[in-house]
Amino acid sequence: MDPVTRTTQPSFCPTRRAILAAVPGIAILPVAVACGTASKSDAPSGSTTNGGSGGTAGGGARIPVAQVPLGSAVVIAGAKPYVVAQPADGTFVAFDAACTHQGATVSADDGLTLECPAHGSRFNGGTGAVEKGPAKAALASVPVRRDGENLVVG
Repeated sequence: MDPVTRTTQPSFCPTRRAILAAVPGIAILPVAVACGTASKSDAPSGSTTNGGSGGTAGGGARIPVAQVPLGSAVVIAGAKPYVVAQPADGTFVAFDAACTHQGATVSADDGLTLECPAHGSRFNGGTGAVEKGPAKAALASVPVRRDGENLVVG
């Protein structure tokens, strides 16, 4: 008789059942994070987190004008990340920071160059246009307005 070969999963690999059991908790995580940032909306309007504060009365992100130098782009982290750039003196533009390839948040590199850390897509921070794939579509434009010494995005 041939011996029966059995394979077992190593203890560090979760079973399908364990993964499926964890999915409801994982699905709720973004809601919990969003609720957590919303509760901090009573912070002073000048306070920032990673370059901007989470919420305003209008629902947009705020960032001081001084944090967006001429010829550069800045990513505002939060429940909904944005990119804000100043391509020309006094002209501000904003985009959704989600890469149009698979949704990873782009990072602001040198000047107006934005890069996706997942697959290397590159975008122009002044226009949102794709400069290098695999992304094929430009970043989605979002409204930005100046409110005194702050920019309100979204």
